[in-house]
Amino acid sequence: MSKGALYGIIAIVVIIIVIGAALAVYYYKPAPSKPSKPTSSVSGTFTWDTIGDPQTLDPAEAYDTASGVVIQNVYDRLVTYHGSDTQTIYPDLATNWTVDSSGKVWTFHLRKGVKFSNGDPCDAQAVKFSFDRVLIIGSPQTGVSWILSQFMYSYNKTTGKWNSPDGESSVRVIDNNTVQFKLREAYGGFLPAIAFTVASIVDPKVVNAHGGVQPGQDNDWMSQNMVGTGPYKFVEWKHNAYIKLEYNPDYWGGWEGKHFQYIMIKNIPEVATREQELLRGDADMAYIPINHLTDVEGKSGVTVNKGGLTYDVDMIEMNCRPTYENKTNPLNSKLVRQAISYAIDYNTLLKDIYKGYAIQMQGPIPKGMPGHDDNLFMYHHDPQKAKELLKEAGYANGFTVTLIYNQGNDVRAHIAQIVKEDLADVGVAVQIQELAWPTLLDKMDRGDYSMIIVGWAPDYNDPDDYAFPFLASYQIGGDTYRTGWHNATVDKLLMEAKYEVDQNKRAELYKEVQQIAMQDPAFIYLAQWKHVAVYRSWLQGYYFNPVMMLDFYHLYKGE
Repeated sequence: MSKGALYGIIAIVVIIIVIGAALAVYYYKPAPSKPSKPTSSVSGTFTWDTIGDPQTLDPAEAYDTASGVVIQNVYDRLVTYHGSDTQTIYPDLATNWTVDSSGKVWTFHLRKGVKFSNGDPCDAQAVKFSFDRVLIIGSPQTGVSWILSQFMYSYNKTTGKWNSPDGESSVRVIDNNTVQFKLREAYGGFLPAIAFTVASIVDPKVVNAHGGVQPGQDNDWMSQNMVGTGPYKFVEWKHNAYIKLEYNPDYWGGWEGKHFQYIMIKNIPEVATREQELLRGDADMAYIPINHLTDVEGKSGVTVNKGGLTYDVDMIEMNCRPTYENKTNPLNSKLVRQAISYAIDYNTLLKDIYKGYAIQMQGPIPKGMPGHDDNLFMYHHDPQKAKELLKEAGYANGFTVTLIYNQGNDVRAHIAQIVKEDLADVGVAVQIQELAWPTLLDKMDRGDYSMIIVGWAPDYNDPDDYAFPFLASYQIGGDTYRTGWHNATVDKLLMEAKYEVDQNKRAELYKEVQQIAMQDPAFIYLAQWKHVAVYRSWLQGYYFNPVMMLDFYHLYKGE
């Protein structure tokens, strides 16, 4: 499973609809009727001071959060989430859908009369074009198409045909307002996956007028321009400075109530500048890292929202191979890896490094995500237990390991120092190396490390997006971090869970996987970050959802 731009990505939740057979336990909700509102007010500009320039504005290529937040607000998908609800898939461009008893054939009925912001119709042909396009391009820049290729038929660039029994793609047009998906596999996370930005619906006429769809090639024009059906339309992108959006007056969702007319996303690297603009009221929202929150907390007119957990996690990966650098590798021993897990002072990390803005990560699937086990065993700080396990493993006199992290990451630098001190207390010597990001990734990809501090963020909210890349072996397409860990039972369970559509059965499979993983750890599960947002108190309509980007449509300025 390729992650492309590995660590900054987005997420989504699992729900399957029961039609005829008992395929799932989660349900979608029909489109709610809109309350009657006598007036509409679209005015003003929402200014957001943040960091990072988008990599691209093309949904078929985008795989980073800076790109994703723009795409989410300009384009629509067939399904989506509402508010803070992560347990329910809601209609978006699709009003309803059904699935057959095999779990492979999904039929979506589309919202009628939807138009792109340029006036072109959005219909079943546009849906088919958009999904096919992602798989034909197979973005060489980011590889984000892997999300769809898990369960949809792939495109053969050599033959110009799809790798399906009839040579057609997975997406079939039934009529102008009905589209059907014939999946290669009955994937348990299908609906969450197509709520991700890669499944955004683009305008075929616009794409074909600007380079079309070229197998294996990203579209340069689409990476810089946008025409969608969403609430906002693209105005301007001044690279490394700002992106400007304007409300789409023809948005199918309407503009009842209060909304911003313009959106300004400003890329401001200096935290001091972001703070100044926020405190002056020049910015409605600003990214303030946790080590600077005291600069703005308690200031008049500023709200610091600390509600909810993200799905962003930090871990330490351990090289589990029998040998490393032509020597016996102590980390090959399960007992040694258990000992190291007991040696870590998790409470100190949470207090001194995360400043209370994280909880200890409880296994490979984050809290709040389907498949998470609230009763799962967790390691705790027990140096004596660690010493006993090291003695049992034959390392009573300790050994030396190297711990690496990416250059410039202050959080991970501090983690490394605490881990070094904790392991020294049980007789294990740690050498710390700070490496440039490309160098670190190269060493990781080759499995050329003892221990490495990394993070993970969700693509979509399904346990397969965490458990499989972490715990599946490299032989079946897992082991993203190249730990070399391999458990045949876990491989079998993960493959069953991936393509099981009964969510109760999936939950039991993932429970068994997590229990094995905690008894034979390849990872030290450090922390799951809490959510923090900082904005002016006049900003209304804000909510946090760990599987979505910032939603501009529901924001407005209060009195």
